[in-house]
Amino acid sequence: MINQVDFEGYLTRAWEYREQRFMRLANHRPGENGKTASDYVTVQIDPSLDFDPKHVKIGRLLRVNGRIVGRDIVEPLRLVVTKSHDGVELPGELNNLVIRRPTVQIMATAVKLLAGSKSPKPKSKASKKEKPVEKLEPPPETIEIGVDLAELVPDN
Repeated sequence: MINQVDFEGYLTRAWEYREQRFMRLANHRPGENGKTASDYVTVQIDPSLDFDPKHVKIGRLLRVNGRIVGRDIVEPLRLVVTKSHDGVELPGELNNLVIRRPTVQIMATAVKLLAGSKSPKPKSKASKKEKPVEKLEPPPETIEIGVDLAELVPDN
């Protein structure tokens, strides 16, 4: 069986947990009523890669190559409900109940910066009538966790 993934997404978060590096990427797709919807995926960086996502600016476009891996996350039910943002309150006896939550993520074997990561081109002599080409940069605003990045993608 083949287990290969090529995924492009915007960096929304980067962290370390037990000496392992992780990042969360957002990928945009057409949604309902002409709006853009986003899909989020957690990416674990292979320890052999010399890539630290904490040194990459939030909002940068990345391409990840790797494979799908599954695992169980063990955490209190209270934490799962808090992350759901539904405003549900649990009875006291359920707050400390520990559950196993299955999840799937990408184990990255290669990571490449895409937006604004091109190598500089040699300067050529331009005529005085030519306009300089505008360089596209990612948006300067800071992106918060849980915010949909769809508004940052330019309409073409």
